[in-house]
Amino acid sequence: MIIKVINMRSEQATKMAQKLGDLIRQHRTLHYTQSTFAKMIGVSRSTVQKLEQGDVVKSDILFEALVVLNLQGSLLDEINELAADVGGYNARQRKRNSPQEINDDF
Repeated sequence: MIIKVINMRSEQATKMAQKLGDLIRQHRTLHYTQSTFAKMIGVSRSTVQKLEQGDVVKSDILFEALVVLNLQGSLLDEINELAADVGGYNARQRKRNSPQEINDDF
């Protein structure tokens, strides 16, 4: 049986991933080989290649690459601003019920 994999990423997401990959590659080549950089962010060299090509990688790998290369810039500020626009981080937290007394008089 042959299974065809369909690319489900939007055109915008693909362009963003490619631009970030290009940016990471340009800055990485100034200081590190792919192998050295891979060790620094805790991944294989092939994962660095995927990252630089704009292929799908885990978000924590992308974030670590940006931090190691000091490219995170105002990204965290932008994320905080977006979070504030939709009610802040607390909006995602589950509200717990207050503790209730249990009647154990049997």
